[in-house]
Amino acid sequence: MMKSLTPFSLLLLLLGTVGIVAFILISAPLWPALLVAALLAYLLNPVVNLLEKRLGGRRNLAVILIYTVSILILAGFVSAVGALIVGRVPAWSLELGDALIEMEQWLERPFILLGFTIEPQALLNYAQQIGASGVAAIPAVPGGLLGGIADNLLWSLVILISLYYLMRDGRDIAPSLVRLLPPAYQAETNALLADIDNVWRVFLRVQLLIFIILGVLLVLSTTLLLWFFRRGWLPLSPVGLVILLVLVYAAIQQIDNLWLRPQYMGHALKLHPGVVVVALLAALVLTGVLGALVIVPTLATLKILAEFFYDRWLPKIAEPRPGPPPEQPADPPQ
Repeated sequence: MMKSLTPFSLLLLLLGTVGIVAFILISAPLWPALLVAALLAYLLNPVVNLLEKRLGGRRNLAVILIYTVSILILAGFVSAVGALIVGRVPAWSLELGDALIEMEQWLERPFILLGFTIEPQALLNYAQQIGASGVAAIPAVPGGLLGGIADNLLWSLVILISLYYLMRDGRDIAPSLVRLLPPAYQAETNALLADIDNVWRVFLRVQLLIFIILGVLLVLSTTLLLWFFRRGWLPLSPVGLVILLVLVYAAIQQIDNLWLRPQYMGHALKLHPGVVVVALLAALVLTGVLGALVIVPTLATLKILAEFFYDRWLPKIAEPRPGPPPEQPADPPQ
C-alpha cells in the first residue's frame, strides 16, 4: 500500500515541477540547435558504426575522422559558394542597374485591367508606406548586424560541439535510461525504442530520396530556363527571368509539400496523406522549416506510442480487479 504524501513531500514535488517547467522555458532557445545536432548525429551514426568496425572498435577515432571530414566538406562548400557569389557580384551589379532602369520605365506606364486604369507608381507608393509601417513596428535587434552575426556564430558553435558529443556518446543515452526502469519493463521499452528507431530510419531514407528528386528538378528547370533564355526562345528581360525562376522554385516547393512528402512519407510511415499535408502546413506556419522537417516522423512516433499504450497498457488498466471471495454459508444448527 502506498504511503500518503506528507506536506513537505508535496512541497518538494511542487518545487521540482516548477523548476523543470522553468528550466524548459528558459532553455527554449537552445532546443532548435540541439535538435539540429541530434538529427545530424543520427544521420551520421551509421557511417560512424561502419568505420568503427573497420577500425577494430575504436569509436573515438571513428568519430574524430567522420567529424573532421564533415567539417571540411561544409567549409569547402561554404567557401565555394562564397567565391562564386563574390565572382558574380560585378555582373549582378550591372544586371541590377539595368533591371532598376527597366522597372522605372514600367512604373511610368499605366495599364488597363478589367476596365480600370492602374497606376503602378501609386501602388508602389502605397506598398512602401505599408512596408515602412511594418518595419517600424518590428522591435530592433539588440546589437544590430554585428550582434546577429555573433549570435549565429555562437549557435553554430553550440551545434558543432553538441554534434561531436552526440556522435560519440549518443548511442548510450537510450540504454542508460532503460536501465533506470524496473527489470519487468525493460524488454517492452527496448521493443518500443526499436520501433521508434525504425520510424526515424525510414524517415531519413525517404527524406534523402525526396532531396535527390528536388535537386534533380531544380537543376533541370534552372538549366532549361537559362538555355532557352540564352538562345532567345524566352522573350524576357533579366528581371522577367528572375521572376520566372522564383515562380518555378515556388512551384517545385509546393510539389514537395503537397505531393512528394504526403505520398512518400505517408506511405512509408503509414500515415494518411491528408494528415501529412495539414501537419506540414501547420508546422511551416507555427515553427518554420525545422518544424516542418521533423513533424511527420514526430507524428509517426506519437502513433507508435498510442498503439503501444492501447495494445499493452489499456487492457491492464481496464482489467477488472478480483473481488473479495464469496462468503461461505453458515452451517445450519444441529
